[in-house]
Amino acid sequence: MGQFDMREDLIHLAVRRFLTHMGWQLIAGQFPGGSEEIPSLNVVDPILARDNSPDHRRHSMNKFVPDLVAYRGRLILIIEMKPDYSLKDERKLQELLTSRRPDLITALKALIATHKLDIPIAVEELSFIPCLGFEHAHYTHNPLFCYFRVKDLASVTFDGNEALPNL
Repeated sequence: MGQFDMREDLIHLAVRRFLTHMGWQLIAGQFPGGSEEIPSLNVVDPILARDNSPDHRRHSMNKFVPDLVAYRGRLILIIEMKPDYSLKDERKLQELLTSRRPDLITALKALIATHKLDIPIAVEELSFIPCLGFEHAHYTHNPLFCYFRVKDLASVTFDGNEALPNL
């Protein structure tokens, strides 16, 4: 397949195909502007969403929904995707895995229980790996991150986080 317009939905699809081919289980996701066959991981702020009111606008304040969440072994990949590298997404993921980590763990436990996902390891024992996906020509490097560089639907290069075993 040749070069295609770098749209977020195509990057999302290419990364999904790559991960599935590599044996990862896609456990959550939010496909850009479309329907979804897997649930979303809704990481909410427990202070803002502490009641059961139907006020969704208030509950969505400080909410984070990763583009894709994949599981294999003891690893969880938390992935954000854009056509170009996004420093904003990198910072959101850093916040999610540090100051918002308790919210992430709570949301993941709820997702596993609600959807009866086959993850035999306690959520607290999983290693969370932040990942960004974007068009292959862009370059950045944060040693704590993994990157999916997409050339087309069939050509995805993975690199980054030296602690992560090869995909």
